[in-house]
Amino acid sequence: MSTRLQDQVAKTLLALLRTPSGVPRNAHELEAGDPLIRAAVTDVVAPLVAALKPSQLLRHDAGDLVAWFGPPGEAALLIQTYIVSQHGNDHADALASHLEDGAPRGVDGPVAVGQGASQNKGPMAAVLTALTLVDLESLRRPLIVAVNTEGRSSHDGSRRIIDDLGARADAALLAFGTGLDVSVANRGRVDVVVEFAGRSAHSSQPDIALNPIPIAAEVITALRTAPLPPPHPQLGGATATPYQLVFHPVAPHTIPSSGRLIVDRRLLPGESPGRAVIELEKHLIATVGEGFTVREGAVMLPALVDEAHPVVRSVLDSLASSGRPHTPVSSRNTFDAGYGCSLGMPTVMFGPGRRAFGDDVVQEEWVSIDDVTVAARAIADAVQALCG
Repeated sequence: MSTRLQDQVAKTLLALLRTPSGVPRNAHELEAGDPLIRAAVTDVVAPLVAALKPSQLLRHDAGDLVAWFGPPGEAALLIQTYIVSQHGNDHADALASHLEDGAPRGVDGPVAVGQGASQNKGPMAAVLTALTLVDLESLRRPLIVAVNTEGRSSHDGSRRIIDDLGARADAALLAFGTGLDVSVANRGRVDVVVEFAGRSAHSSQPDIALNPIPIAAEVITALRTAPLPPPHPQLGGATATPYQLVFHPVAPHTIPSSGRLIVDRRLLPGESPGRAVIELEKHLIATVGEGFTVREGAVMLPALVDEAHPVVRSVLDSLASSGRPHTPVSSRNTFDAGYGCSLGMPTVMFGPGRRAFGDDVVQEEWVSIDDVTVAARAIADAVQALCG
């Protein structure tokens, strides 16, 4: 592996890691157009993209960026990168990014440590480096590169990029930490929001209150028997998991007047989010009765791409030629690939670094410089194969 290329990767990655773009502590999302994220794109990422001399560079009011390379016409490939770092937000100093020896972590060569390293900034550095490895002026078909400012775990950023800014292509690659695997399938998700209306009173006199807590308990119990579709051969089963329950007001010895439960209903390919919400609502009414309302919350769609598709094979072939063979994988989590797939645009996820899903999800993030470099070469080869 070229030392010069690795130095280039490290320089780009550290610049990204030192750029504030994380979800603040004690928060779980950022609204579109957040000033911190707009500044990260405007001050740091946009100049890096502009230096590559795209034929067209557009910005959305929310902060998203889209750049076109190559001749005019229908694009062959859309590459999306992401700027908001949603994990690692409990690290003592998320911006104190640095390189260190990877040996204590079981990795050859240096690793970069900092918020977003494994989730999205290692992959973004791989994309920016990949574009320097391609003769962009000789492309035969257009390439689109986007910076997505999505910070709410929804498809809103992709809608802005694809629908509002016109970034449609034959296929798409989302640069995200997959451990250099190519993710060709994932479950979707719809948040089912169950709201409870009660009436407050002092807890010494429950007879004059309408307590929403027992109704919520019944609803949670009823989720155990929720109707779900048969398991998918690649992705396994759908689920209906309660993950947030809040009551208001919170006061001494006070029965709350309202409550909200959010259920994560994982979706399999072919399922309709709206139909899944309706079926769950019917089950809860039949099991519990009344005392609550049900509505659809945030949605992310399932993804499924043929493993023989050129966007898959080009990345896998490059990894094999680099001596780092990988295979297509299916992911149990959900992300943005489902939106492109829903539009008939085969969309895969690929990048260095691996997201944490255990109790270390809010702690330190790191990524191997060698893995970022390998990913850069693989993305460059994919651009050459599909656009060159």
